[in-house]
Amino acid sequence: MADAGRDDPADAVQRQQQLLGELGQLLQHELDALLAGQPLQLPDLAARKSALCTELERLQVGDAAASPQLHALLKAVAEANARNGQVVAAMIRNTQGALDILRGAAGAVATYGPRGESSRTVSRPLGSA
Repeated sequence: MADAGRDDPADAVQRQQQLLGELGQLLQHELDALLAGQPLQLPDLAARKSALCTELERLQVGDAAASPQLHALLKAVAEANARNGQVVAAMIRNTQGALDILRGAAGAVATYGPRGESSRTVSRPLGSA
């Protein structure tokens, strides 16, 4: 016997709204972990995000995005995801800068090798351990 609730587009839209709400909360937890310097939480959060996204893809419904509430949730989740991506990108830049300093590449000139790979030429190393 088929589940009648699964065939009802209104139920599917309601489930999408619920999942998007959970995804929004998960993105906030991800941001909190990033800002608190707790990277060990990120793999679990990523797995949970993936599961929610898989479920959302499974629930795709015809004009579901026409629902104002669903559209607002989609926009909020997309913005939260973009924000978290910007935080991660900034952290990567900061880490790369710190590594460059430790490697003595501060003030180095960026050049490109014969195969287009980026390299840095350093006039004087910072020091060695």
